[in-house]
This record gives sequence, structure tokens and C-alpha cells, in this order.
Amino acid sequence: MEPKPAQWGAEFGAWFTDTAIAEAYSNRPPYPQDAIELLVSLIADRPRVVLDAGSGTGDLARRLAPHVDRVDAVDASAAMLDQGRRLPGGTHPHLNWQHATAEEAALTPPYALVTAGESLHWMDWAVVLPRFGRALAPHGVVAIVERDWEGPPALTARLRPVFARYGTVRDFRALDVVAEIERRGLFTRTGERRCGPQPWRPTIEEYLDCRHSQRGFSRTHLGAGSARAFDEAVRATLEDLVDAGGLRRTRGRLEMAVEARVAWGVPRL
Repeated sequence: MEPKPAQWGAEFGAWFTDTAIAEAYSNRPPYPQDAIELLVSLIADRPRVVLDAGSGTGDLARRLAPHVDRVDAVDASAAMLDQGRRLPGGTHPHLNWQHATAEEAALTPPYALVTAGESLHWMDWAVVLPRFGRALAPHGVVAIVERDWEGPPALTARLRPVFARYGTVRDFRALDVVAEIERRGLFTRTGERRCGPQPWRPTIEEYLDCRHSQRGFSRTHLGAGSARAFDEAVRATLEDLVDAGGLRRTRGRLEMAVEARVAWGVPRL
């Protein structure tokens, strides 16, 4: 099978075990509420059991738990799980945290739904997709969820050279993980929906933390000096756009939005 794109290699995915990334991760915008409602609506089997693979701090798992019988939230980063337990909903009785990779986790099927929120690209597709397929209930699906919080086009354009200068990942290309697994014959998509936009109002410092939760801009891998310079450059860009009217700020908070793409289907066995 064709290898995965280099930018999604296991060595980069391992960066998310970094405590600094886990601490910054909770400042990412939450998935839009209608994305959570869509995921709940995809559950057709009973018991209503969900596997959240690569759960991170559990933005999906913690919000799904009240609507189902059990959520198994699996992540390779102990730091992410520790953060998740401390966040709202992190101790819900229907939520089962497990420190393991999706490739090796102890699964308890059948699962009415398997979710992968901004995580599938880090996994070994040839291992996990057949594994998810075998663990699904008769009407179960795998849902791949991604967020978009890049902001207005003017902000994206202004930040592009900053990211190119400071980012630690040099081979990045905009790729579609769903299209990649379909092209390799590993997945059949049966539905897709765009959710949101939902308002997101971070302070500039929260926005910076959000950027530091990304592998290319983690404080650990940038180093202290480059992290400070990155913050100064991004902060100046945001302030310039606010002053020019290209980005609104009210009571110290930027007026932005988050959207989500949910694509679901079944692995090919």
C-alpha cells in the first residue's frame, strides 16, 4: 500500500505526548454543538457505546458521554488524558479513559460509533481502520471530525509567512485525510456534513496557546527564544488587523468562529 504522507508520520504524532502541548490544547475552540448533535444522531445500535480514538483532552468524548451508555476515550498521551479528566465532564460516569494507542488499545466492542477527532492522520491506517471495522455494531459507522478555526482570509494571508518562518514542520501540505484513506481502498464514505459556524471568542493569549497546541508550533519544539519571537509576530499581526478593521475585538476578545467537517462511513475489510 502507498505509504502515508510524510507530514503525518508517527514521529510527529508522538509530539502530542508533550505536556506543553497538552496544557495548551484546552484553548482550542470546542467543536460546534451541531457537530456533537450530528454524531449522536449517527448512533443506530444498542447499547449506545462509542469509541473515541485519539481522544486528546476529550472534547468529543466528554460531550458525547451524557448521550450514550459508554464512551471509551483512548489516547497515547497520558498528559492529554490528565487534562481531559480535569475539564468539564471529564469525570462523567459513562466516560472510560484509556491510555493506549488506537492500534493497541483494549477494545470492548461492539461500538455503535467510532469517532476520530483530528487524530486519524497520526494512526497506522492499515491497522486501525480494519480494527475499527471489526469492532463496529451492525449499523455502526466511523466518523472523522475536523475543525476549521483559521479565521478570516486576511488573517490567514498575514500569518502564512509567520508560520513559514517559525514552523518546525517543513514538508506540510494541505491534504484531505478522508480522501487519502479512500484512495488507498481502506474506507467507504457514506455521508458528510459541514457544521457551524459557532462563535469563538479567544483573547490574544488564548489564541497563541491554541497555536502552540499544534505540532509545528509547540513551545517545546520551537525552543524558548523562537517561541517568544513567534508570539510577538502573531500578536503584532492580530493587533494590526484589529486596528485596520479586518478583525473585530470586543472587551478584549477576538470575534472569530469555528466550523467542523464530519465525514462518516465504514472501513473496507
